[in-house]
Amino acid sequence: MLKSYGRGTGLACCLFAGAAFGAQFPVAGHILKSVDPLYFVFIRYVLAAIVFALLLVFKEGRRAFRPEGRGWLLWLLGTLAFTGYNGLVFYGQHLVGPAGPILSSVMMGFLPLATAFILFLWKGARLSPATAVCIVVGIVGVFLVASKGDFGALLAGGATIWALLLMLAAVVCWCVFTVGASLFPTWSPLRYTTLACFGGTISNAILVGVGTPAGLFRIPAWTDLAVNVWPFLYMALIGGVAAVLAWNMACKIISPVDAALFTNNVIPIVSLILTAIAGYRVGLPELGGVALTLAALIANNIVHRRTAAGKEAAART
Repeated sequence: MLKSYGRGTGLACCLFAGAAFGAQFPVAGHILKSVDPLYFVFIRYVLAAIVFALLLVFKEGRRAFRPEGRGWLLWLLGTLAFTGYNGLVFYGQHLVGPAGPILSSVMMGFLPLATAFILFLWKGARLSPATAVCIVVGIVGVFLVASKGDFGALLAGGATIWALLLMLAAVVCWCVFTVGASLFPTWSPLRYTTLACFGGTISNAILVGVGTPAGLFRIPAWTDLAVNVWPFLYMALIGGVAAVLAWNMACKIISPVDAALFTNNVIPIVSLILTAIAGYRVGLPELGGVALTLAALIANNIVHRRTAAGKEAAART
């Protein structure tokens, strides 16, 4: 069905997803000042799961809720995306503080290079030397943002290095979820996302249910929730539902790697602009790191396009 959509539709989905994902990190930064990261993720995806369910039953009917014998796989992929990615990236952002939204967005910007590596490990897709170089350059850019130019202080330890490791693990979780959609080729993006979201929401509920009595997580006060109503609605409806659906549709139309290459050029730029508008003073090393990561993405995109064009030309001769 999605084959009827052209590349322009896929790129439009990428643009929307990139802008929505980029804005979510500064918005989340506001919520994380008063709400525990895991409770934030739990509330966000309870709301999102309700919306996903309503959309799915309206568009595809009750039969679409059947996992067709792959319930455990959907639970695993949903847990990686809606518990693993979100829990790790936002807890890491919370650890970093005011600079957290920029680092989170740059880690998302690193996603296409990580996706290429995951495809190499999972499906044996060849990793070109150019992509390998771009991955290294992208990592340098991420470390520039994380360290603010002081690599020694970063490697000495502290909250930032832990945040960076958590975010790297989060990127891997999201990559596996993205590539995992290919295991459901006959399913719509809405159906895959909804059932996976159910699995992740169950895992989130278990985590907060077990972790709260153990003293690991703090239940947010009603006043903290009340002042964050609009940010929560944005995170659930725009960042949690609309952006994820647009992302999965783009992956179906123009492939996971192409979607990641386009979307993740947008994410750091949007997040950087909004964080600066909110009053954070962005340093030159951070700007340089963002620019370096974007340069790696663009270079890899150009090489990928030229390689694909060469193969098409060779096939026609």
